[in-house]
Amino acid sequence: MREGDTLWDIAHTHLGDALKWPRIYALNKDRVQSDGARLRDPDLIMPGWQLTIPVSHRSTASLPTPTPAGPAPDAAAETPPAPTASAQPPLDQKPGSGRQLDGNQAPAASRHHDDAMDQKTVAGPGPAAIGFGEASLIGITAAAGLLAARRYWYLHQRRLRRPDNETPAPALSPLVDKAAQAAHAAAQPRRAHDPEALITRRTPPQQPRSADTVTIGVEGNVEVPLDVLATVGGCTWTGPGAEGAARALLTGILTAAERQRPRPPHVKAIVTEEIAGCLLPGLPQRFTALTQSTDTAQAVRMAEQHLITHARAHNELDTPASGQAMAHCFDEEGPGTLVLLTRPNAAHIGQVQAVATRSRPGVLIVLTLDAPLPDATHWHIDADGTTTRPHKRTHSASRLELFHLTPDAGRDMTQVLLGAHGQRPNLRILPTQSPPPHDKQPDSEPGPEADADAVDDSEEEPAPSDDPHLTSASRPVQTKPVRLHVLGPVTLYARGHEEPVGTNLRPEVHEFLALLAAYPTGLLISDIADKLHLTPGSEHNALKNLRRAVRRALRAATGITTQEFILRQGELHKLNPRLVETDLADFTQKLKEVSVTGAEHPEKDVTHTVRQVLTHYCGPFAQGGDYLWADAIREHLTTQATDAALRLTHQAEHTPTNPQQRDTALGLLEHLGALHPDHERLTQHAIRLYQASGRHDAARHTYSRLERHLAELGLEPEPATRALLTPRAPSRHTR
Repeated sequence: MREGDTLWDIAHTHLGDALKWPRIYALNKDRVQSDGARLRDPDLIMPGWQLTIPVSHRSTASLPTPTPAGPAPDAAAETPPAPTASAQPPLDQKPGSGRQLDGNQAPAASRHHDDAMDQKTVAGPGPAAIGFGEASLIGITAAAGLLAARRYWYLHQRRLRRPDNETPAPALSPLVDKAAQAAHAAAQPRRAHDPEALITRRTPPQQPRSADTVTIGVEGNVEVPLDVLATVGGCTWTGPGAEGAARALLTGILTAAERQRPRPPHVKAIVTEEIAGCLLPGLPQRFTALTQSTDTAQAVRMAEQHLITHARAHNELDTPASGQAMAHCFDEEGPGTLVLLTRPNAAHIGQVQAVATRSRPGVLIVLTLDAPLPDATHWHIDADGTTTRPHKRTHSASRLELFHLTPDAGRDMTQVLLGAHGQRPNLRILPTQSPPPHDKQPDSEPGPEADADAVDDSEEEPAPSDDPHLTSASRPVQTKPVRLHVLGPVTLYARGHEEPVGTNLRPEVHEFLALLAAYPTGLLISDIADKLHLTPGSEHNALKNLRRAVRRALRAATGITTQEFILRQGELHKLNPRLVETDLADFTQKLKEVSVTGAEHPEKDVTHTVRQVLTHYCGPFAQGGDYLWADAIREHLTTQATDAALRLTHQAEHTPTNPQQRDTALGLLEHLGALHPDHERLTQHAIRLYQASGRHDAARHTYSRLERHLAELGLEPEPATRALLTPRAPSRHTR
């Protein structure tokens, strides 16, 4: 080892890439050296230590062969001890640098080990189910449906909210959030093992089944599809866990429908009102994939009609003239599978038994609760969802754990599913003739309804605002060495320079910084580990790597080497408020000023302050980062920004004699509308202001943009929004 050698330099020489220094560190961190010490810090390497240097076949082919210093019997290169080096490495040295490094050869054993690391992928399959304590369990396929419903839920919260509503939006259930987190992790692409990664994430769950698939349980860590219930003669569930399993089954059918929007669901269910009220109370009579019947007789008639529809579809499919087009239509929008779930009494047993004889996969499944049919397959379900699954063909049985939900968990699922369609929970207590809440628009001005299909995209497009307060380049004066932007893409600025720094930081570092910016008072290690999905036991090492990455980037950019940019106080981590400022903190402070001014001086014009607020809002929180933990924060900040703009817009609408205020409000609406094109309240106010200024083409273009973005979600503008489009008045200059 020679004075001044570093892991960075040796990785560059022997591995062909200085950024591969963590491989050397990973191979040697547990090795006991001759002085009894270990390589604990990659920035501190002592003279006389022996280090293994991994070199792949690719690297050795392109690099010069160094002159061996001598034999290496322990598969490591060694140099004579050098004078004692300083135990404190330089503060500005490169990543992975140390005071000393020995080693000039690449043993064959190291090459094999390095190749194995290159080829290593994520460990075996993760779990197929998500548990909520001991009382509830759902599959990853149902969780994927809850993730889809969660996104629609946020959209409808925005559609229903008005700026004068001080009531905070309801929070999603922790159960729904946990399921969504699992589904989000499962949907991420599987990547090969990265030896240079700063953190190690938990093994994600298995990927969900296709969107049109419903699963009922797990067997050997594999989800079991619904079709196992499609036995001739039907299936009967009894036992203390029957209702919980049936509740999970209906939830699985409804969540599958969320993943297929805007297409119709492939699997539907018919249940009696009595069972629906017991399992999932609060659902309307017809809701996505579920239909409630008044009694068992009506449910049987609906099942028979489904069989007739299936028979007709098959007849048309077999017709030579139908061709491939009909086959495609049948696959995509055919009758699909129907689940008939009922608890028949003695008077209806015969009817249910008759339709159950026609059960078959992909067509019809007949399931009864606590009412065995004469020829049905009987499943006794324990309280924990376990049952013995019979196999008629092999005359054997296997242990199956059915998904199951408690009534409280089912209520949480019902609320998010209703919210995903803009409906309120517990609809059973509302008058049956009341229109959906989103059809009521007391603050919308009525007007002649125009034909939405006649909107011409070629009409006048609203001009981008030239207001300097709405451009991302016009940043507030930086007062601290580092400025962190999280409203928009995560970006770092140092010493007031226009060009960002740390652009080569890894994505996990950007996520870490955004997380700390969102919690300025600090987060515990356990909370950070949970949000970043860190592997249990790796939290301290992962956070050390993240802190080091931030430290190196910001020390190089600012020249500050005696202070930490991320403070660690025991288990608490937070940004150093003396060194780091954030646009989020400025945004929050300006919002408080608007709120205080509006409360104490309602007559005062807050136009300038609102413009300052939106100076900081250059985009959604952590824009471009697919962080599920950020969704609630992102929605909250979006609501605050749009509420501020809409209050100002409301003033402009009621002061038509002030065209300057109207133009300012239009600039704010266009700024936010470009960031959130599916926000319907913004569109409504923009249309009214454009019409007030005589710019009807711009109003129609704004409507067209909203319509286009909602169509991608399978939605349409509200009737009140369509009613705002007024026919163009004939030109007064026509002769």
